[in-house]
Amino acid sequence: MIRIGTVLALYLANLPFADSVFVVLLTLPMLAMVLAGLARIGSEQFQVGDVFWFCLFIYFVISPLQRLHGDQIGGTTAITSFAYEPGEYVAAMIIVVLFCLPFLFVSMEKGERAPTSVEPRLAGLLVVNVTSFALFVLSEGGLERLLLPRLEQDPSQSFIAGMLFLAAQSVTTCLMAARFWLTQQRVAAAIPLLAAVLLLAISRNPFNAPRFILLAVWGPIVLALAGGKVSASKFYIASLLALTVGFPILNITTRSGLSGLSDLSQLSVVGNFFDIPSIDVFDTAVHAVRFMSAHDHLWGEKMTAVVLFFVPRAMWEGKPIVGGLDIGNELFSAGMYGTPNLSFFLGCDFYMDFGFLGVVLGGTVAAILLRSALRSTWGSFFQVHVMHFVIASSLPILLRGPVGAVLPLFTCQMLVMRLAAIPVRRDVTRAVSATEGQSL
Repeated sequence: MIRIGTVLALYLANLPFADSVFVVLLTLPMLAMVLAGLARIGSEQFQVGDVFWFCLFIYFVISPLQRLHGDQIGGTTAITSFAYEPGEYVAAMIIVVLFCLPFLFVSMEKGERAPTSVEPRLAGLLVVNVTSFALFVLSEGGLERLLLPRLEQDPSQSFIAGMLFLAAQSVTTCLMAARFWLTQQRVAAAIPLLAAVLLLAISRNPFNAPRFILLAVWGPIVLALAGGKVSASKFYIASLLALTVGFPILNITTRSGLSGLSDLSQLSVVGNFFDIPSIDVFDTAVHAVRFMSAHDHLWGEKMTAVVLFFVPRAMWEGKPIVGGLDIGNELFSAGMYGTPNLSFFLGCDFYMDFGFLGVVLGGTVAAILLRSALRSTWGSFFQVHVMHFVIASSLPILLRGPVGAVLPLFTCQMLVMRLAAIPVRRDVTRAVSATEGQSL
């Protein structure tokens, strides 16, 4: 009940401020889908589905209600802004609905306890963690550069394997946290865990990393410390605080470092509730429709950019760019945004490549991939669904996009988990084989 109640309360609170009946009607299909998705979750505990559907609700229901005024969306502080046709808003929402529809058939609810579980040795986790930290510092150009505020860092100096080192550091810290939750020897388990947490705090903290990266790195650790047992009510309270307080603060500190703390007095919690900042996913979807009205379908170019994200541009100068950069560059040139690196929904990449048919097929494939990941057993460690923690923590940025630009960390985290399970499962297999041999 808390899920449906929170969503409806937020919607009704924003409804009186909607610009027109058109905006209300525009958001109703997505609202209905979100409610249907949340209604499928029966557990009182937090689930992956809570993140998935609540993010879609904020991005494509609340954001249009708050940002759509007349024929313009967003851009209230921009030098200029675009005026869009009603049909373009409708087409953008159709893209979102068609892409998300297959996810209604994906169960995003886990069992109380992992069906199988592997338990890597603490010594091995600690060695990998410390080594990954050292390699990540080197890949970022040294400790001094790593600790610089994000706006003072030069991304071009980062080594591409840095995301793999950060993922290894993040996942091993999460596994130590899961072990701490399970073990009876809390004091002995706390010392290596605190050391790992300290190293990760140096690598990614509120003064040197983007907000969503912080969530992707630290979210699994927090969930692991709780054994995954976080009530749905606590999740929604935490989400509202993150949207109105946490993320606006991080938006300042991650860019300006400690010097940005002086600007925190300008934040307005009530203002952020009725005008959530930095949620422009639907804005870029609308402009994608406008962009494609003047361009032919790209027939796989954007999907190539997404799937081959790991190929360095230095090795492939003609590598396609993700759709978000096409849209971002155009809006940046028009003076609507201060950066071309904007959010971009994955369904719009499929739309730019293959039109509405591509959106349907892309949404179906993405839903199958998510279902496969959630049903997998190799992501279970220390009797908890660690993979679910990683997926839940990365979903906000994966749904926000552009996916091709944010996949590296998530993919590397999944790879590290897969590798962590291999030696332990091999030992289990050998033990079972030996037992069967003796019985014969």
